[in-house]
Amino acid sequence: MTTIYKNIALFLFLLVFGNLSAQDNHEGHKIDLKIPEVALINVYSNSAISLGNTTVIEAGKSINIEDTNNSVWINYSSIVGSQTQPSRDITIRISEGSVPAGVKLYVKVAEDMGAGAGATGKPMSNTQELTENPLTIITDIGSAYTGAGANKGNNVQYTLKLSDEPNAYTNLDFDQSNTLVINYTLTDN
Repeated sequence: MTTIYKNIALFLFLLVFGNLSAQDNHEGHKIDLKIPEVALINVYSNSAISLGNTTVIEAGKSINIEDTNNSVWINYSSIVGSQTQPSRDITIRISEGSVPAGVKLYVKVAEDMGAGAGATGKPMSNTQELTENPLTIITDIGSAYTGAGANKGNNVQYTLKLSDEPNAYTNLDFDQSNTLVINYTLTDN
């Protein structure tokens, strides 16, 4: 064999066996995987809400006070911790203003529309009176998102009705017309 062939053979031998011995040396690095905590709520409505816009059109008849609006949508995003915060709820309350005497304001929440994914919550099953006391309207929200905007998340229906209390009609007073501020809160359990 010539010197050139010997050098090529030696080079190939070192190349093959040299790489094999380098494989015994393990190098590595860590990768931190993080899932962020998320707790966001948005109340979406494409118009101002006005209830009680009914009139009497014939003398001697009563005003029919039963007005409904369902233009509000609750959108939320949530990532929970199975041990530290296993679920969340949404509460609602009147934070400013008061409902005029003689009428009551009610709220009802529909099922999630299915535009998102995950463990969307369970809405309350029936219509409830809305007051200044927090009212839980959606429970058991896990890691989920509902989609953003109208027709996504949970629809909220407000209804203004004549109170069923005695003398409710007598207590009606147009000077008590009022603007309310309604607060929604996403809370940890």
